[in-house]
Amino acid sequence: MTRTSGTAGLNIYLCLMRIFLDCRALQKAGADSERTRFILSCVAGLTLYQGVEWLFLLSGREGDLSLPAGERIMARRSFWLVSRTVRKYKADLIMMTDGRKVRSSVPQCSWMPGGSLLRLSSGDVVTVSLTADGGVEPLAMEERERVKGAIAGGKEYFLADITGAGVPAVVDLLKAFSLFKKRQMSNMKLVLMGKGHPGVIEKLDSYKYRQDVCLDPVVGRGEMVGGAYGVVHLARRDSLGLDVLNAWTAHVPVITMEAGAGEAVHLVAAGDPVPLADGLKSLYKDEAFRGELIGKAALRAADLSLRQSVAMIWEAIGRN
Repeated sequence: MTRTSGTAGLNIYLCLMRIFLDCRALQKAGADSERTRFILSCVAGLTLYQGVEWLFLLSGREGDLSLPAGERIMARRSFWLVSRTVRKYKADLIMMTDGRKVRSSVPQCSWMPGGSLLRLSSGDVVTVSLTADGGVEPLAMEERERVKGAIAGGKEYFLADITGAGVPAVVDLLKAFSLFKKRQMSNMKLVLMGKGHPGVIEKLDSYKYRQDVCLDPVVGRGEMVGGAYGVVHLARRDSLGLDVLNAWTAHVPVITMEAGAGEAVHLVAAGDPVPLADGLKSLYKDEAFRGELIGKAALRAADLSLRQSVAMIWEAIGRN
């Protein structure tokens, strides 16, 4: 790989870079994992904006991982296979996804567990800015109507991703939705997407408003978010906040129990369904408040893009 010095300290590569990516940790976490989705969004961005060629190390079947074009290498547990494969395919960079470092003379970096931190060979750690999932964007009115028809019988709906959320958090959401339905007499629906704990499904069997809860929607994540009237971001361990950023990007207001997003979200108290029910009511009855949240969120989302994330990674690996 050849490169020359670029403007503003960036490196401009004169030919394609070939990166070896160990995907086994991503497969283990699952395609619905925020971390998996974020890393693979960056992978897609590096392909799109920098023309990177990829070597993907996979454990058995590829599964549901959405990978761009590249060489697929299947392996089980042979950790030493990394250095051997890198030599065979003449990779320019090793990129691990489990925080580990392999013995090799080839430059390498590693995505640290639990976040968006990229550790370089030097030991330096770079924080990569978040980017929304691919395909998330504001929907035109006709598209929103189509999505609502496919998901919620044409009705408006609140959306929550229950992947990795504990049973208590989802139960509080269901209780809050019950209070909302009882007080407002609304035909709003609640859409739950992602892989939730089996105990949640058991709770739904006897849930009073079960007919108003939609599970396992048949449309893509981007359309689900874009068609929503509002997104409820449930607290869960190791969350990167992609639910929030997706909603901001799609111009959909967010209710959350986690502080840190400023005035671009509607913050309610955690561990109590009553404040959450009040939050649902606020979005439902106050269009001015809802529009204000959407406006503030759009400004925040404008500062976070795939191109920006890719630029940060490219600059980091260029000085690796």
